[in-house]
Amino acid sequence: MGRPSPQTDRLLDLVDLMVERPDEGLALAEIARALNVAKATVHPMVTTLTRRGWLLRHPERHTYRLGPALVAAGRAAARGHVVVDAARPVVREIVDETGLPCLVLVAGAIPGEYDDLLVGEIVQPSARHAREWAAGRPGTGYHCLRLGDRIPPRPPLGAVCVAWSDDPGAVGRWLDRLGEDRPPDALEQIAPGLASVRERGWALEVENRLHERLKTLARELGEDRRSEKHAATLHGMLGEIVRAFDLADTLPPTVEPGARYRPTSVNAPVFDASGAVTVALCMICSSGAPGDPAWSGTDVIELGERVRAAADAVTAATHGRPPESRRL
Repeated sequence: MGRPSPQTDRLLDLVDLMVERPDEGLALAEIARALNVAKATVHPMVTTLTRRGWLLRHPERHTYRLGPALVAAGRAAARGHVVVDAARPVVREIVDETGLPCLVLVAGAIPGEYDDLLVGEIVQPSARHAREWAAGRPGTGYHCLRLGDRIPPRPPLGAVCVAWSDDPGAVGRWLDRLGEDRPPDALEQIAPGLASVRERGWALEVENRLHERLKTLARELGEDRRSEKHAATLHGMLGEIVRAFDLADTLPPTVEPGARYRPTSVNAPVFDASGAVTVALCMICSSGAPGDPAWSGTDVIELGERVRAAADAVTAATHGRPPESRRL
């Protein structure tokens, strides 16, 4: 892996800052303050970016905002991945049918960090279709993501990428992303779920939100000196939860039509010519709010088959092929 380049990081941080605040003109001092660097460090960067058309400088206010050269760069980037390009119309169709947002996640796009996923496309439902879905189905939403965002696939996210991997260490590295939450028998717990992903061709992911909320609460209590005893007690409870936590619950090995589920997403893989996962279609099923209603197993299966069919269509359109295990 190459050596880090702080100057390059600062330049990209500057562009990211302008992308996050597209409707605001930022003065040099505001940019420097947001990046936590000196104005003298920022000045040559904004000068060069302005000269190249990546930024525009207001002649009177002396503020900067995104420039027209980025429009051409964005259009070129949008056409830069054949599979993402082929996925757009297919994903748009399933999003319009279901009223659910969909992420097109690119696998292996980051050199040296092949386990991470990149957001290649975000397709949102129209307001009309979203209302139609919400009238008889669970509400939906998704966290604030942008094109190009990098997502570390913490289990169960990423199951569709590792289920078919020929690398014996891939599942282990994926489970290592659980950190201290990884159960001692994590591989044994998750193996049936991964086998079912290979058999069905799609993954149902269910997040353990209670565990995450308790961790957040313990951290907040720990920051408050008055609550140190409460934090210690809660950390002890968390230890018990981790020991009792069944990782298999986040990647159910079976989906029963009559059962109820609280899915965060339903995913299916797109394969390249070698049979490796190159893109994952990720249908977002939850708003992330505690009150999200449960889904019936029938609805989950219906969505899973739709997403699998969409992913298979993209695989075929881009001359990919399923791995041997899918063709048996």
